Amino acid sequence: MKNALLVSFLFVNFLQAQLVPIKIEDFINQHNSFEQNDAGEVNAINDKEINKLIRFFIQRKYYGFVELTRSIVWDSYETLISPTNRNHNSKFIVQVKVKGIERLKYLEVFYDPHKKNVNSYFEWDPRDEEFNLVDEQIINKEKSSNLKKLEIANQENIPDINDFILQHQGFIDERERLNLSEKEIVPINAAKINELIRTFNKSEFPNVEYTRNVIWNSYNTFVSPFDRFHFHTFIAQVKVEGIDKLKYLEVFYNPVSDKIITDFKWIPEENQFNRVIGEDQS
Repeated sequence: MKNALLVSFLFVNFLQAQLVPIKIEDFINQHNSFEQNDAGEVNAINDKEINKLIRFFIQRKYYGFVELTRSIVWDSYETLISPTNRNHNSKFIVQVKVKGIERLKYLEVFYDPHKKNVNSYFEWDPRDEEFNLVDEQIINKEKSSNLKKLEIANQENIPDINDFILQHQGFIDERERLNLSEKEIVPINAAKINELIRTFNKSEFPNVEYTRNVIWNSYNTFVSPFDRFHFHTFIAQVKVEGIDKLKYLEVFYNPVSDKIITDFKWIPEENQFNRVIGEDQS
């Protein structure tokens, strides 16, 4: 009986630990942990404990055909904050030896600093003898915005890590200033960004009479040895000429350029705005 109670107690505590939400301060601490060289480039993460978790994950997930993990290289770190979701992870490129195949193979794995676990969206395909992205993730990738075309990723003017920290600290400052709860998030300079969005909508879409509401949607950051960028997304509720029902579109705010941009277009046949994805997603 005592053992059963102990197990029950430990299980409840485990669940409680798992349900602890990510705090904005966690994102600040993670960004603060990055080291940069004299050229301003971010040094790759090389953590023995994370590497151990990755090796164990590879052994378990690909048991029976992966003989060994040869090397683990940190690739990038990404974050997302929204009213309904908060997550961050580091991506690693893993070089492995597959049974019966002489050439070494590569796959991507993700380490979650909050949950302290590893995951991968790659599966072994025996037909072409490669690790390939699962179909669901391929579809998601195809539907995602091209951040290079939006002049957010791979730009000459790269933000400093401290810029990301200031944005996160801004959420905390606004929360305290407005006496909001932990779940309520307002970005710094929200009023200024809203005006930029209203001006952008009026100039970009001739059929938009006015912007009724602007709603903050999310904030993302990306850090790698080769690139850094961050952006906010907002949902704009607009009145379109000749249509009584209000319409919605998503816009991006780039803190580096202080500009608004979107990949949404007005689709006359559908009487609504939709994201238009080009063929080139590189």
